[in-house]
Amino acid sequence: MEWTDMMHYQQQIQKIIRSLLPLRRSALTASECELLARLYLQPERNTPVLLSQDSGMKIEAVSRCLKTLGEKNCIRKERQVSDERSYRLSMTETGLAELKNGYESILQPFYDLWRSFPEDFEAFMRCADKLASQIEKNEKGRNQNHDHEIL
Repeated sequence: MEWTDMMHYQQQIQKIIRSLLPLRRSALTASECELLARLYLQPERNTPVLLSQDSGMKIEAVSRCLKTLGEKNCIRKERQVSDERSYRLSMTETGLAELKNGYESILQPFYDLWRSFPEDFEAFMRCADKLASQIEKNEKGRNQNHDHEIL
């Protein structure tokens, strides 16, 4: 594929991403909503490291989001007895309410696009899901290879 074709596709993806940005502001950022949704949907994967691995966000970004979510009373931190450096996270009632409000704002453009072009949107999302899964597999493979490297 020519670089000009690739540049065109990159610009088209950017256009789609911009059209999917929330129309109204929420009390939470998209990253904060994502972490809360992960805590809600997978409560057993409730440590900063697991949230970082699952979301693909750097641990520093996860830490900043968790700090802000704590300040907003959306999460509760519980120290681990077995390892005092580690803690588990749980969502508060405030967090659940903010997640609902935030996702209504964040997902509205997705629903609008889906209602306008249902078949194309669903096909695009299936492709995006497939690509994201492949990226995740590749990253896990790279991380496992790094774990076994000899320096």
